[in-house]
Amino acid sequence: MIPSYINLEALFDHYDAVFFDAYGVLVDGIDALRDAKQLVSLMNASAMNYFIVTNDASKSIESLSKTFQSQGMQIPFERIVNSGSLISGYYREQDLAGRPTLVLGTTDSRAYVADSGGKVLDLNSGIEPDVILFGHSGPHDWESMLKYLLNLVSRRFTQKNPVRMVLPNPDFIYQNGPTEFGFGAAAFVELLEEALLRLHGTHDVLRASKLGKPYPPIFIEALRRAGSDNAVMIGDQLETDILGANNAGLDSAVVTTGINKRSHPNEFKDMPDKLTPRYILTSLV
Repeated sequence: MIPSYINLEALFDHYDAVFFDAYGVLVDGIDALRDAKQLVSLMNASAMNYFIVTNDASKSIESLSKTFQSQGMQIPFERIVNSGSLISGYYREQDLAGRPTLVLGTTDSRAYVADSGGKVLDLNSGIEPDVILFGHSGPHDWESMLKYLLNLVSRRFTQKNPVRMVLPNPDFIYQNGPTEFGFGAAAFVELLEEALLRLHGTHDVLRASKLGKPYPPIFIEALRRAGSDNAVMIGDQLETDILGANNAGLDSAVVTTGINKRSHPNEFKDMPDKLTPRYILTSLV
């Protein structure tokens, strides 16, 4: 599949709802990207049906809204769907209320678990967790952390009392400034999963449950909020935004302001269809 160029006006004309990733599309991790402020103002003034669909699980949707406002974009929290907000539904579906949960993340990550009924632990609690939630990639001594987690999860598996692992944000890398990038929690979870695979073979309980893009839960919630299945996803990462949209049966458009740097349709000719967007977005306005 070879994508075609498109502009934002055409997307809004063709689709009932437009989903935007945040990092690499609207912000560079620190400041608003070019044209993002104008875009948000235009969408608000025209009452367009848009949503920010982000894997960021380190902030509440209220905190994200305030962050966007500080960057010059008036995005109400009602228009934000993030992977952290899916934790409560996951805890309810998996009957995890009351289960001791080691939260590797921010204050907001801990609040998500507490509000979901989980018993929040930290590394100094002296209580062994039944659930590990990877809410954010730092700050941790990941070498020591992964060694501890590997031995904990491996031992509990052999005792037939496995520890459940939850990864709200499956981003392997993320943009953290105009030219800077960082490792997401998924990078460390993938390393842990690979080590467990080599020790014990393939078992579902030795893989983390993923909630954000490219996995279904966040798209299901975004479509519910949008009130229509006729939606398009705009993102900068082929492995999360584009793959997730394609798997959900949605059209997608890629930008070149974040992780993806492919700007010409022919650059996608050898790309698997599942990682190929339908469109290349020429600009935000």
